[in-house]
Amino acid sequence: MNEAEGAQKNLSPTVAVTDIAEYRPHEEQIVRLETTYAKLVVDCSTSEGLANAKEVRVDIRDVRYALDKTTKTALVPYQQKVKEAQARVNQVKEFGETLRTRVLTIEEPVDEAIKAEEKRIADAKAERERVEAERVEAIRAKITRFSSVAAAYASRSAADVSSILQGVKESVILPEEYGEFEAEGTIARDNAIEQLEALLKSAAEREEAAAKLLAQQKELDELREKQRIADAEAEELRKQRAEEDRKRLKQQQDELDQQRRDMEAQQRQQREQQEEQQRQQREREAQYQRDQEELVRLRAQAAAPAPVAAVTATPIVEKAEAAPVSAVAVSVESIDVDPTTPPADDIVEVVALGFDVTIDTARDWLRATRF
Repeated sequence: MNEAEGAQKNLSPTVAVTDIAEYRPHEEQIVRLETTYAKLVVDCSTSEGLANAKEVRVDIRDVRYALDKTTKTALVPYQQKVKEAQARVNQVKEFGETLRTRVLTIEEPVDEAIKAEEKRIADAKAERERVEAERVEAIRAKITRFSSVAAAYASRSAADVSSILQGVKESVILPEEYGEFEAEGTIARDNAIEQLEALLKSAAEREEAAAKLLAQQKELDELREKQRIADAEAEELRKQRAEEDRKRLKQQQDELDQQRRDMEAQQRQQREQQEEQQRQQREREAQYQRDQEELVRLRAQAAAPAPVAAVTATPIVEKAEAAPVSAVAVSVESIDVDPTTPPADDIVEVVALGFDVTIDTARDWLRATRF
């Protein structure tokens, strides 16, 4: 119920509250529009609904056009008053500026004199501050030199440290020079002297150790040089021995090569001798074969006498068969009777070679053989 009542209140026409007479008729028209069209539902989906919507829009626009025209008309007197007020404002501003200029003419000389004096006082103060800052900075620089001198000479030689130590000892802290920093300068100078003395002692010890190290290094270099010479001599001796060993090995190798060549030559000679013996053996075998063939031929020739002597040959053979071997044996020399027969010595040699016996044995065999 409350929500429905609130919705109805929101849709109720607004009551006119303006006090401007020109707008009162328009407020009445607006109230009419709100009352008439507050719950209007616009439906343009049909031609009739579209026509009704256009009529409603014309009614509403007429009110708006009339309101715009009234606004322009009602503003005219007020705009004129605004122009007159702006002109008065400008007149007041110009008169005020004129009066201000007259006052400034009187004020500016006094103000400039005051500002000039204030500037002079500020400049003098700044100058004093600058001079004081430079004085303090110079004193601080001197004190800083005392404080940093030890660090600066930490790695310097003993002679350099001794020189700067003498200079620090000779420096004097004057009150008129250091002013309120006299005590600080004195402390810094004393600390610097103490630190430099420690540095001098350390530098002397370091240089002494360096000198000892240099001497040791020199001695080590000499030992290394001697070692290098000894190594070079040993290397030269090794090379000489290596050369001698190489020559000895080469000589041994040459001897071995010569022995090998001699052995090869001996083996080659032995092969040649064997080949020669084999060749001679083959020749002897061939000669033996020829001798055997010749013996066969001779035996055949001896066994077949000439036809003229056929009648008388038989008794001789029979007689010979009855005789002792020693009486009927034909001597080897008798073989030479036939001019076609080989020499007796060749026959004996062939028999000896063929049966692998001595010459005498072969000769005895031939002597004991009957033909």
